[in-house]
Amino acid sequence: MTAAPAVAPTRTSWIPRLAAVAAVAAANALVALVAPLLGADLVVAPPGQDPATVSVGAFAVFSAGFALLGWGVLALGERLLGRRGLVIWTVAAVLITLLMVVPPLSAGGTVATTVVLELTHLVVAAVVIPVFWKSSKAA
Repeated sequence: MTAAPAVAPTRTSWIPRLAAVAAVAAANALVALVAPLLGADLVVAPPGQDPATVSVGAFAVFSAGFALLGWGVLALGERLLGRRGLVIWTVAAVLITLLMVVPPLSAGGTVATTVVLELTHLVVAAVVIPVFWKSSKAA
């Protein structure tokens, strides 16, 4: 009697990644809900534009949207470049996070609103980058 060949278990990357997308959308919606209690009116007035309030829904949609965009770019990089694609994506994600510090500073909001906007960028990066890295089949 011969033993069946051992099959290496495969990791499913989409489940933790989808959970990360949902988590950042929910977390940033919660931040937006709590922000007025901390003095942030969430009104921005970029130069040359009328003041507008950033809605809770916008926080959730943009957080999820950019997390999904990052997921798509990572999946493409993993497919085309393997581990090297994961490393390139990680470096790019960190650099983009650092660059995303600038837009809230020029959004024309109060200090509290600016802090909330900066925090939401960090929430996305703090959740998405490590979860996407750990769930990569290339890691």
